[in-house]
Amino acid sequence: MSVSSALLSRLAAFSSCEVADALIKLKLPHGGYLPGIEMYSPEHIRGPTSICGPAFTVKMVLQSDTSAPKPAQHFVDAAVPGSVMLVSAPPHTRSAVWGGLMTARAQSLGVQGVVIDGRCRDLGEHRESAFPVFARGHSVLGQSPFTRPSELQVPLEIVDPTVPRGSDGAPLFPAVTVHPGDLLLADADGVVSVPADLAAQVVELATEGRRVDGLCMTDLRAGKGIKETFALHRGK
Repeated sequence: MSVSSALLSRLAAFSSCEVADALIKLKLPHGGYLPGIEMYSPEHIRGPTSICGPAFTVKMVLQSDTSAPKPAQHFVDAAVPGSVMLVSAPPHTRSAVWGGLMTARAQSLGVQGVVIDGRCRDLGEHRESAFPVFARGHSVLGQSPFTRPSELQVPLEIVDPTVPRGSDGAPLFPAVTVHPGDLLLADADGVVSVPADLAAQVVELATEGRRVDGLCMTDLRAGKGIKETFALHRGK
């Protein structure tokens, strides 16, 4: 499902926190949150940078995995203008899957930014280019001889490898599956994924949430207590 540019613009006006709150109200147990992935460029977890666009997904595998498919072209060359690239590396990989040369090419194609379920490197080059990079960490090591791209535009299951698992083997914080074309919104607070078919409902709920929070903020700044303020405006 594709999302209109008008709806995308409306979604982009909200913060990742507002969008996550809306997704929780829609009964998504993870709120769309991709835990452990933080802004590394243009600044580290600060500043007004915010990106919002359809996900272009890239699955990386260990280079030793010779059975996994190989893409017909370089994964950055295949990127769609206006998209947000989502690159997923094998769990616990210590090498980077994104560097300064990737940023240069992605930026020339009109990619909005990259979200990495893994590590980046060349922080100075990303920041000099003011290219938004969100990652699980950073490294001095490049892809080779550790990982390689395998599949493009496939669903990716994002799981924070530091999250403990229950007795059934499932992570205690639920995994988030991101499909190509789902909407990724990222800012200094973090990254959320919005299923394309829920975008309109998210905008509606986030709009109301912002209105209510504005009323709460006004009262709290006027000296009212949290309990009475929440009871009045949030009904709890």
